[in-house]
Amino acid sequence: MPGALDGVRVLDLSWGIAGALGVQLLAEQGADVIKVEPPGGDPFRDYSGYAVWNRSKKSVTVDLKNPAGLDAFGRLADTADVLVETFRPGVTERLGIGYDALQARNSRLIYTSCPAYPEGHRLAQRPGYDALVQASSGQQWEQPGWRPGPIFLAMPMPSMGAMFLVPTGILAALIAREDTGRGQHVRTSLFQGALLFTTQIWTWVPNATADFFGTMVKSYPPGVHQEMVFEVANDEWVHTSVMSGLTPLKSQDEILQVPEASDPLRFPTLSAEERAAITPRRRAAYKARERDSLIAEFRENNHAVEAIVAMEDNLGARGAPHAQLVANGMVATVEDPQFGTTTQVGVPIHLASTPGAIQGPRAGVGQHNEEIFGPLGFSSEQIAAFSEVA
Repeated sequence: MPGALDGVRVLDLSWGIAGALGVQLLAEQGADVIKVEPPGGDPFRDYSGYAVWNRSKKSVTVDLKNPAGLDAFGRLADTADVLVETFRPGVTERLGIGYDALQARNSRLIYTSCPAYPEGHRLAQRPGYDALVQASSGQQWEQPGWRPGPIFLAMPMPSMGAMFLVPTGILAALIAREDTGRGQHVRTSLFQGALLFTTQIWTWVPNATADFFGTMVKSYPPGVHQEMVFEVANDEWVHTSVMSGLTPLKSQDEILQVPEASDPLRFPTLSAEERAAITPRRRAAYKARERDSLIAEFRENNHAVEAIVAMEDNLGARGAPHAQLVANGMVATVEDPQFGTTTQVGVPIHLASTPGAIQGPRAGVGQHNEEIFGPLGFSSEQIAAFSEVA
């Protein structure tokens, strides 16, 4: 069955996470995605994440600094609906593949740019990587962790935010093209991806009390959310939510038989000293309980609680994958040409009438050169001249 984006051709010139993952979402809804790589391949190919991020795509190699390669790429762009690039502002113009040049050839082309910083930003011409954008956008300051002050984020938040913005902008432009008949330049950046998340989580209340900020602190000093993570018996863990909005039939301390505990609904507003007096007794009571029976009793008494499990347990690295992930199609086995049999996350968007699907493993470097450039009129010798390492 054709996917929802069947017939849409996308040229993926991106490096890094945001473009690769954003375009992958389109590929697995049926778009014909061609990854355009330099001769020898994308330099990040050895990074294991690329085995997932570049699945469901074809691969061609083109030397854009070779006049023959530039001509071949121009002819390929004539056949495309969408182009995605992640160069610094001005680089594509210097290469001769900027928006104006390609739009003059193909007025229906949707040209999508996702550099580290937007054009005109004071840092736009500096090398930009996720970690540096974390720093400059405020994310490392807003997410305190194991010590006071800023920390490096394990999750590449700028890239993950931009990963959502790339396909959103492309799909919006495809819809607009239905009315106008013309493509347009879609612009976003890793910096804007970071701000996407910031608009959802950043709360600044100048006149708030210390208690307000204390409930939101991530881990140093621990706020109420961190203090609701408990170890139970057999080296297992649970997270109990005290801000779920549910009305418990019994308090957690009544269930745990913790003496002289406070009203749990007041716990988020207690001082750090008051919480410190209760927490050791509560932790000892949790540690004495078996996880599954404790969760069952908590739920019977209208508490929001969940087992804390490792990601490898969900994906099946230490046994069978989680049954719910299997039922949702979120665990997939893919035969990668380099790594062999791999377990990967499945397609995360489900369309009832046009279901998405993994279109195949990551392609080899230039695997589709003949398939893509042959129909454009190039002989095998001509393809080799602009696609192979000199």
